[in-house]
Amino acid sequence: MTRISASTLYECPACAGFFTRSVLTFLHFDSDVPVWSDGMNGQWWAGVGAPVGRCPTCTEIVWVDDARAVMPTPQQPQLIGAAARLWHRMTGDSKGRLRDERDWIGLPREIKVADRISGLQSVRDLLDALGALSRDAREREVYLRRRLWWASNDHHRLRSNETPTASQPAVAPAEAYANILRLLELLENDPREQVERGELLRQLGRFDEAIKVLKAVKPDGHSEVKASKIQRLAQARHIKLALL
Repeated sequence: MTRISASTLYECPACAGFFTRSVLTFLHFDSDVPVWSDGMNGQWWAGVGAPVGRCPTCTEIVWVDDARAVMPTPQQPQLIGAAARLWHRMTGDSKGRLRDERDWIGLPREIKVADRISGLQSVRDLLDALGALSRDAREREVYLRRRLWWASNDHHRLRSNETPTASQPAVAPAEAYANILRLLELLENDPREQVERGELLRQLGRFDEAIKVLKAVKPDGHSEVKASKIQRLAQARHIKLALL
């Protein structure tokens, strides 16, 4: 089961326009969904509630944490027919239908038509977001570089019918290589991300280093299982993206 939170209305810090956003509040993994060695999976919810996207009003890249939450996203109330309107007036609007209508009418148009912010959709989006980062934004850089890494691997992924998800690399080889090195550097001292670090080393062909890192992963009921699968790939000197 996957549950989405009620939508929230935000004010864009770049243009003061508005956008809406929902996030996942509950998630149940589908065991039939493929999980790749780089950590990406094919669940439809993968982009729901992304922390960064392009503002639908000005198209600037916006981190949601930098935007002001205004209110729960207002919903246009159902139309009230003439007879129902008379009834609500006679009964003192006990159900608040007339009040809700007045509140909606009083909202600025920009709020009524606000669109949902979506996660960064292209490699160009990711590179633009990286270029705009401040020097001390490590967590944000990891988020963006991880997704750039995934994009650079997409042409190795297969659909359920065994056809590639992309016909050619989405990221230039030099850019992909530089991104992997930087992501590896960012994760070096993070104990939570050593499985990912081992996979990065494996994809670089640094198999002995990968094996050493993966062997040191502390068991938590999940990480060590994935680490052992990637370790076997490294021991076989297998460098390409793989299904786990």
